[in-house]
Formats: sequence, C-alpha cells, structure tokens
Amino acid sequence: MPPTITRYPKEVILKNHMEAILRPLEDVDREKLAEFYRSLHISFRWFLKEDPCDVCVIKKWIDNQKEGKAFSLVAVYDDRIVAHGTLLQRPYGGRRHVGRLRVMVANDFRNQQLGTWIVFDLVRRGMEMGLEKIRADFVIGLEDSAIEAFKKIDFTEEAVLKDYIQDQRGKYYDYQIMIKQLHKELSDF
Repeated sequence: MPPTITRYPKEVILKNHMEAILRPLEDVDREKLAEFYRSLHISFRWFLKEDPCDVCVIKKWIDNQKEGKAFSLVAVYDDRIVAHGTLLQRPYGGRRHVGRLRVMVANDFRNQQLGTWIVFDLVRRGMEMGLEKIRADFVIGLEDSAIEAFKKIDFTEEAVLKDYIQDQRGKYYDYQIMIKQLHKELSDF
C-alpha cells in the first residue's frame, strides 16, 4: 500500500480544540461532498471550473483519483464533510512536474487551521508524486485570507491577471497565481 494511504485516517486538532478526521475522498462521499459544496456561498463555488454540487462531477473527481490524476482529501467532523482539498497532476506533457492545488473549507470551520492541515498533507503528497512545484489560484477580493495563509507557508505570487474573473452578476476580479517550490523530501532532526 502506498505510504500516503497508510497515513489515513488522520486526526487533526484545530485551533478551537475540536478534532476533525482527514482521509482520502471515497465513492461513498459523493452525496455528502455535494452537500458540503451546496452549503458554501455561491461566490466561492462560482469560480470553480465545474459545478461541485453535481454528483456526476464528484464521480469524475473520484475516478480521476483512482486513475492517479488527482489526490483528494476530505475533512470530516460528526459525519459531515467540512473541507475538501485536491492536488491535480497532468499525466503528460510540459506541465507534468507542476501540481494544481485547491482547498475549500466550510464557513464554520474557517480560520481554525483546517485548510492548513490539508495543504500540508497535499504538499507532502506532491513531493511523493515527484512534483517540483505546486500552483494555487485565488480570486483577489474574495479569497484574501487564503492568499495570506498561503504566503505564510512559502507560496509566492507569480502573476496577477487583471479583471480575469467575472462573478455571476458581471463584476470583474483579479486572479492571483501562486507557486510553491517543492523539495525532494522533508528533512528530520
């Protein structure tokens, strides 16, 4: 069994002393993950490439994980999914060494370091996959707290695309691309 899978389920302690369980996304999570995304405000879901409330989209995400194109984690609290993070890797071509990372956290679990726990695990998984860089994209003005959190864990601003994203009402937002350089392995002392 790959080392990534044997690490889970994993208990994490949040800033408010609550405990959540991190584990890989599974087939049985389809409806609960759709419920999680339905609970998020439309302004956070709108900017994703696909509708995360559609269980067919979630099935595709699970299939991508089975095929080795992605690795997704969910955080569970009281049988409820409260966060979801994914690391995508292109199986071919000039961007194969770059992973794409996305993390979404339920409103009532934000600012409790849950997203940080997920990012740490996904970065480690990226290192195991042989990735050299991880890219994370953000909508400036809506995800500013996430941008600041990613800066604290060594993601750097690579580009800002002006008026690149449009919300459901037609308002434009700047789009920030951030990159983290990865090392071959973590050191220990």
